[in-house]
This record gives sequence, structure tokens and C-alpha cells, in this order.
Amino acid sequence: MSAADACAIVPQGQIGGMLGTTKNNGIPITGTKLPPKATEGKACTYVGRDNSATVIWFKFSTPAAARDYLKTVRDGFEKQSLKTTSEKLDGEDGFSFSSGMLAVKKSVWLRVNVYSTAGKVVAPDLTRQLMLDALRVN
Repeated sequence: MSAADACAIVPQGQIGGMLGTTKNNGIPITGTKLPPKATEGKACTYVGRDNSATVIWFKFSTPAAARDYLKTVRDGFEKQSLKTTSEKLDGEDGFSFSSGMLAVKKSVWLRVNVYSTAGKVVAPDLTRQLMLDALRVN
């Protein structure tokens, strides 16, 4: 999958059913430096009536580089005293934290967050479902 297709990692019907919208409002990665060994990246955001979702996608040169970056991010969170929880997501390694979930499949690193639009509270069940959907497609 290329970065141009990254916003299509979750089928429109699943996004529509979850959020009530399929309109991608797009977040440019250009202002954000790609992680070391990442070859491309994309971020997508969807805003529905009750929830909004963000998916950030980085493709790395190798699966090992993607796993190393996942570990680096987790270590950084833990240094900031952010609690993380290991997750097995359809057999893929990942973790959850107070603001979402991160996972790696092959050479792709994903971050998913689903918030309620009222109060910006993370919706853990919807975040998990969106991550699983993204991993299945990827």
C-alpha cells in the first residue's frame, strides 16, 4: 500500500457505520518529519456527529524498523509516565495508552484514536475496532 492509499485502509462502509461519515478531512504529514527509516507516511481524520477518528500510517524500510519504532514510541511514553498496555491485535503486536492504540503489521506502523466529539474522551471500544479493521486490510 502506498501513502496515497493509506486513507483507504479502512473500508468506507466501516468508517461510515462507526462515525456516520466517510469524509476524510486529511492531516498533512508534510509538517511532521518522518521517523527514521520510514519511507512514507499519511494521516487521515474523519469527523462524525458523535465521534471523530484519526489514523496515522508510516511505512518503514523493513518490518524490524517498524517494530523498533513501535518500541521507541512506547519507551518514550513510559519515560513520560504514560501507562501503556500490551495488546495482541489479531496476532499483531501493539499497545494501548490513554489516547489510543499503536500497532505494527509487517513494515507498517499504525496509530488509531477514536474520540467522542463531546469532551474529547477516547472511545476505547471504537478505537480497538478501527485498529483491527485497519490491520485486517493492511
